[in-house]
Amino acid sequence: MVQENDRTGLFNYLFIWTQTGGGKSKMKHFNLLSIILVIVLATSYIDAFTRNDFPEDFLFGAGTSAYQWEGAANEDGRTPSVWDTTSHCYNGSNGDIACDGYHKYKEDVKLMAEMGLESFRFSISWSRLIPNGRGRINPKGLLFYKNLIKELRNNGIEPHVTLYHYDLPQSLEDEYGGWIYHKIIEDFTAFADVCFREFGEHVKLWTTINEATIFAFAFYGKDVRYGNCTTGNYCMETYIAGHNMLLAHASASNLYKLKYKSKQRGSIGLSIFALGLTPYTNSKDDEIATQRAKAFLYGWMLKPLVFGDYPDEMKRTLGSRLPVFSEEESEQVKGSSDFVGIIHYTTVYVTNQPAPYIFPSSTNKDFFTDMGAYIISTGNSSSFVFDAVPWGLEGVLQHIKHSYNNPPIYILENGSPMKHDSMLQDTPRVEYIQAYIGAVLNAIKSGSDTRGYFVWSMIDLFEVQVGYKSSFGMYYVNFSDPGRKRSPKLSASWYTGFLNGTIDVASQDMTQLQRNFSGSSSFYIDAFTRNDFPEDFLFGAATSAYQWEGAVDEDGRTPSVWDTTSHCYSGSNGDVACDGYHKYKEDVKLMVDMGLQAFRFSISWPRLIPNGRGSMNPKGLLFYKNLIKELRSHGIEPHVTLYHYDLPQPLEDEYGGWINRKIIEDFTAFADVCFREFGDDVKLWTKINEATIFAIATYGEGVTFGHCTPTKFTNCSSGNSCTETYIAGHNMLLAHASASNLYKLKYQSKQRGSIGLSIYAFGLSPYTNSKDDEIATQRAKAFLYGWMLKPLVFGDYPDEMKRTLGSRLPVFSEAESEQMKGSSDFVGIIHYTTVYVTNQPAPYIFPSSVNKGFFKDMGAYIISTGNSSLFEFEATPWGLEGVLEYLKQSYNNPPIYILENGTPMKHDSMLQDTPRVEYIQAYIGAVLNAIKNGSDTRGYFVWSLIDLYEIIGGYKSSFGMYHVNFSDPARKRSSKLSASWYSGFLNGTIDVASQNITKLQNKFSGSSSL
Repeated sequence: MVQENDRTGLFNYLFIWTQTGGGKSKMKHFNLLSIILVIVLATSYIDAFTRNDFPEDFLFGAGTSAYQWEGAANEDGRTPSVWDTTSHCYNGSNGDIACDGYHKYKEDVKLMAEMGLESFRFSISWSRLIPNGRGRINPKGLLFYKNLIKELRNNGIEPHVTLYHYDLPQSLEDEYGGWIYHKIIEDFTAFADVCFREFGEHVKLWTTINEATIFAFAFYGKDVRYGNCTTGNYCMETYIAGHNMLLAHASASNLYKLKYKSKQRGSIGLSIFALGLTPYTNSKDDEIATQRAKAFLYGWMLKPLVFGDYPDEMKRTLGSRLPVFSEEESEQVKGSSDFVGIIHYTTVYVTNQPAPYIFPSSTNKDFFTDMGAYIISTGNSSSFVFDAVPWGLEGVLQHIKHSYNNPPIYILENGSPMKHDSMLQDTPRVEYIQAYIGAVLNAIKSGSDTRGYFVWSMIDLFEVQVGYKSSFGMYYVNFSDPGRKRSPKLSASWYTGFLNGTIDVASQDMTQLQRNFSGSSSFYIDAFTRNDFPEDFLFGAATSAYQWEGAVDEDGRTPSVWDTTSHCYSGSNGDVACDGYHKYKEDVKLMVDMGLQAFRFSISWPRLIPNGRGSMNPKGLLFYKNLIKELRSHGIEPHVTLYHYDLPQPLEDEYGGWINRKIIEDFTAFADVCFREFGDDVKLWTKINEATIFAIATYGEGVTFGHCTPTKFTNCSSGNSCTETYIAGHNMLLAHASASNLYKLKYQSKQRGSIGLSIYAFGLSPYTNSKDDEIATQRAKAFLYGWMLKPLVFGDYPDEMKRTLGSRLPVFSEAESEQMKGSSDFVGIIHYTTVYVTNQPAPYIFPSSVNKGFFKDMGAYIISTGNSSLFEFEATPWGLEGVLEYLKQSYNNPPIYILENGTPMKHDSMLQDTPRVEYIQAYIGAVLNAIKNGSDTRGYFVWSLIDLYEIIGGYKSSFGMYHVNFSDPARKRSSKLSASWYSGFLNGTIDVASQNITKLQNKFSGSSSL
């Protein structure tokens, strides 16, 4: 029984090769020549070509179908079709709303016009136009299709109309069984007559029946029948249905030619589903089996259309089960197609030897038994991605050219599915389409009369087998949004460039297209809720002391290096910041209202121990005790960071801070106080915040915290960025290990907490697929991740760093190495966005104050993704998922907390911060994906709970889910849309993907711009 019903001719059925030995046991018999051909031919379709290399009248288009696109299933007089009935028979999704193309067709035509689309293939819903299947025309249905065709024509887009795409009026199915009864021919012809009469002046391309072959054998099989959820006689009905389709096509075609063609000057054809078919071995048996498969899968429809009768192979095998054409019917069918429509997605191997059945059980096994051949998938095709085997399509076109008098051909569907809501940057789809267009061009050059190519599909649709789980669209459709918002994918950008002549295939670097693509984010918004995460997974939000507390001169606090640095330059500072020191109870109440499970904050070293060592400040101690108590009393888990950039200035003045080993002792003593005073109520400790970037950025050339290397742009105390970056990083590791071991020896058994260190982890992806860029990316991972993580896990620095830096990289003693190894119970990840890595020189993307020498040492250049800026990051959640997967595989899958993730927006821009909601939602989805793939990720913290003083932007940009009015002495907080979304997610009132952001926006009371 089919549980979910899909569309594209059930092509998904054809490419899921069972892993129960079907591939491995037979691969030893595989023809070596075939392997060579696969390797050579699969890569031979990327010679440089442009749109201009195709004939001028060649049509490039894209496709949809009525039930998959229109929606409005119960509106304006439409009645149910068999597709409605079948989709509602099972516990899957349906096309009741689909893409809402019925109401949004003008918007979609606008997208086509912007793309430069030359033709649009759509189908007419028989039950919308003629609700009872025969008789009265529905005026609203008629008007819809007239308006759609007019809109297309006004924009210079050629309509290609399919009359039947699986949606027989249910009334005809109920009356006489639909396609298995001869009456269908008369009713279909009458329906076609209405369409030709009403639309024919503006439609020059008609396909009568969509992929007739697969419709007949898949929908008249053992366990499924469209519009009739009971079983039928599949041994006979498959061939009866196919026969009646041919006769109905021929009847409608001859009507058109007699009544309309001389005036309307259109063409009419029928389409078939055409797998590429190739012998599994070079044995004679497999070659003969392949010929039989071609007879059944191509010849079943094509031989009658061209020669007037069925293939001999079918007649011999099926005998009386195969209907017979009368002499008159044979003459009527022969020559009834002006063209052949080809639906093609991938290629399969054919063998004479028994092989595991690769199709779902609902697919007609007996048809394949009749065919006397076994089908084996190529490569790693699945229901979400097809292997691109474009030589298979070229083979289909060559076979039809040689065997069926080289008829005009339109490729009416070709495309690749991807998991819906996975990504806008659908590079595999671009590569697939590019390869198959190349194959079509090769076939044309070899004499095939192929006249058009249509991508399936224009936009994401309701799909036959998988509903909304996978999609083919070049435009993403948010099916969770009642507005069904469309967003362009990379494939839309590529196809636009190809059609408009701005992309010369092969000379256009795919990666450059990716970089230029503004919608490069992955979605990761498959429906999920808080309950899909482990019960003990922590969702939180974060701040840090200097950015949140303010009160810098109150109650005994002394300056930190952050105070000094912010006052050195003519920017803003954190003297007051959010005034969290006085308003912490108000902020905890916001957390409670939100449903926050954990709150990450840092302890200000100079507030707790003003001189950096020695006596404690009782008022500082009381503040943190009160804060922790307030959190605990409301069920919120404190996650405490010991060091977040705010070293007491006296220690910097005394010995230079982190570049002197004295820091290890002082930091350990500070940590000891914190563990002793707060540890009974704190179970999660992060020693040092983003140690990597702290060492790189604050011990580089130019502006840094309390200490820097002088340049022509800066006047500050002298330093040596060539060595101090690595000395500071080394001392941070040793200080972390020292404090960690102290905790484990003195406190952990009683307090039962965990202790870790955090790193700043960009997503890192090669800029091109060259070997050089891949190696450069590995170097970048060694420097940016491995610098801290390899000592923590394995006790020493990465080999890449040791080779490059030589004596500039400090060395761990044997005792230090042992102390270091295993000193982190978890790894904290600070992640905001993804960058490309290249071996080739590229412009420096960081502020001039950031340490260029480090990146020279790394031997790799960093390039931004998309349109990231100071005020907004491009959402690339696949980058975070890649980080988590890499750490899982390379560092023994440590427990991980995502301690900061968020996106900045210009402060005071708006409370309705939809981009932030979309960003957070996408990244939470990426974390869930990583967990499902085995990552031991245990928590996610949004940066930040409220607007803060930011390290680079000051008060110009902010990350908060609550707005803070920094012009107001009271620092008034106001909730943003992101706070409402996060609260709904945490409290279970938002089910991601089924909850639409537009609806949330409409409900959001604070929607005004500030």
